[in-house]
Amino acid sequence: MESLNDIRLGHASRLLIDTTLTIAEISFKCGYNNLSYFNRIFKKKHGCTPKEFREDYSGTRTFV
Repeated sequence: MESLNDIRLGHASRLLIDTTLTIAEISFKCGYNNLSYFNRIFKKKHGCTPKEFREDYSGTRTFV
């Protein structure tokens, strides 16, 4: 089950970076039927929420 989650989260990460789909749409496209579960698993693996991940990679976040 863990390897399946790794594959799904990898796909979700790519979609977060490359598309403007909502986080809910991405979670459903990657096979997660529960948005809160997706957020919890994503944060456990990446150390940040999907929203924070997208902001880090989109260039909209400013580091001082």
